[in-house]
Amino acid sequence: MFNLIAQKTALRKASVIFSLFFLLSACGYHLRGAIDLPEELQKMYVRGASSRLSEAIQQAFRSTSGELVKHASEAGMILNVINEDYKRQTISIDNSGYSNEYVLIYRLTFDLIDSHGNELVSAQTVEVRQTYFNQQSSDIVLSKENEEKTLRKELYIKAVNSVIDRARAELKRTIQ
Repeated sequence: MFNLIAQKTALRKASVIFSLFFLLSACGYHLRGAIDLPEELQKMYVRGASSRLSEAIQQAFRSTSGELVKHASEAGMILNVINEDYKRQTISIDNSGYSNEYVLIYRLTFDLIDSHGNELVSAQTVEVRQTYFNQQSSDIVLSKENEEKTLRKELYIKAVNSVIDRARAELKRTIQ
């Protein structure tokens, strides 16, 4: 008798979990960081990117079926980096004159070129920002440096996602 009740309870739990999974997939939910790439973006060549931007692009492509290729001739899309700029600006200072709040700004200017050499997107700029609090005390300086490094990586990833979104939108527009 007890076994039958436990089996029914387990079956109900499994059906609820399956239903939730089905509903989440039906509403367009994707795991964080997952990017759906059109065929033209499956193979991308990157020209002129800094090592940090290249790392962010590789990280974005790890969660997709896409790959970065080593030669432009192999690519379906070429990301031509025109300019990159990273800044840290002080927003506020404390009573003793130390900076305690910063804004990190990453600006990326780029072109997108298709496999036939046609310019799909010309000289567009993506700018992403992140504000963070940085209390200046000797016992937390190292942790704040690590926090800034982490936030900087996130800025690069946001910029890459924005570039991919713009490429996807332009491809959709040119196909229609």
